[in-house]
Amino acid sequence: MLAKLKARLAQGGFARNVATLAGGAAVAQFLPVLFTPLLTRLYSPADFGVLTQFVAWLSNLVVIATWRYDMAVVLPEEDSDAMRLMVLALLFNTLLLAGLSVPLLLAGPWIAAQLHAPAMAPWLPLLPLGIWVAANNQIWTNWNNRQRRYSANAQGRMGQSAAMVTVQLAAGFGKLGALGLLLAQISGQTASWLVQARQDWRALPQWLRTARSGGMGRILRRYREFPLVNTPHAFVVALQDSLMVQLLGILATAELMGHYGLVVRVLKLPAALLGQAVSQVLYRDLAEAHAKGHSLRPLLKKALLVLSALAIAPFLIIMAWGGPLFAFAFGEQWRDAGLIAATLTPSFFCMFLAAPCFMVPMVLSRQRQSLLFALLGVVVNLGSLGVVYWAGEDAHQVFRLLSVAVSIYYIVYMVWVFRLCRQLEQEHAHG
Repeated sequence: MLAKLKARLAQGGFARNVATLAGGAAVAQFLPVLFTPLLTRLYSPADFGVLTQFVAWLSNLVVIATWRYDMAVVLPEEDSDAMRLMVLALLFNTLLLAGLSVPLLLAGPWIAAQLHAPAMAPWLPLLPLGIWVAANNQIWTNWNNRQRRYSANAQGRMGQSAAMVTVQLAAGFGKLGALGLLLAQISGQTASWLVQARQDWRALPQWLRTARSGGMGRILRRYREFPLVNTPHAFVVALQDSLMVQLLGILATAELMGHYGLVVRVLKLPAALLGQAVSQVLYRDLAEAHAKGHSLRPLLKKALLVLSALAIAPFLIIMAWGGPLFAFAFGEQWRDAGLIAATLTPSFFCMFLAAPCFMVPMVLSRQRQSLLFALLGVVVNLGSLGVVYWAGEDAHQVFRLLSVAVSIYYIVYMVWVFRLCRQLEQEHAHG
């Protein structure tokens, strides 16, 4: 398997592009993981619990900031249409910044109280800025993907990690607590955006002239599934994570929330970023293959091969020795986080493998069916929490049940996507 992967890397194309992005994501994640043992001694589990909630809320709102027009940037044949989509994404993102800033600044404590998250009250005014820079980062990731500037995206990841770790360390030694973690989160996203967009600052006036020249109505109609279907889809996916964090905050202690936040930081986020690296390359290639009437399954199989080779060993190690590894790396007080990581590893592995499959419905205009799967995912996640809460079990039982249910969910989704691709091939064959 390794020899085959090396041969594909030498040939360039898909594997080399994946290696560029995956390598950048791996290096970018190395810094936070490297310094996490120090950070866990500078910040308390409660501080990480605040960060976990902040990131959950940010992730939930960032998916609606652009009405998902940034995801459509890859698809048009003409760059002029892609420019119009970029202007739309930037416009909606800035409108959300303006719309959220005033109420969160004036009524932050009241909103936090209504959401049963009083610890978040002082930090809600930071949320609109965090959403704005994260969405801009996301917009340019897709634009660079269209331009095949994968190295710019990889450099953005590395800039994000370097900035985030630098601010975390400085704020940690300065005893800023949760505020330091939140400022580091925003600083990292800002650095990534600036690095990814540095080649395009001079092009912005041309984008604006293209948008003012007409055609915006046509673009709005042509890609209407992105705000009407893909945005609710992405929002539902993010909402289930936010609600899970919120319900865990009710079911569990702030300390356990911090343990879960560390697991997300050192296991789930790196896995998601590496999966996204493959997905970014695959999205562009899938769109081209579909436009030419080619089969999509070979590309998906190649992506799954790459992801499996990257993930199988580290996931098995964490599943077998999560508790001792976390206690050794981060301190004995974090052993419980290692046990949570070991429990959730199968679901993280399936999530990692499934990441490229989520690109297919956008390419095939089957986003409505994908939305139904997203709603099913909400039922799976929140249903698991509800069952445990109703049965009066502790929060660890949530993780055990989630690991099984979520793993099955992602496997079913992957099977559906491959069947969708096979159905498309049969339609072409008979057409």
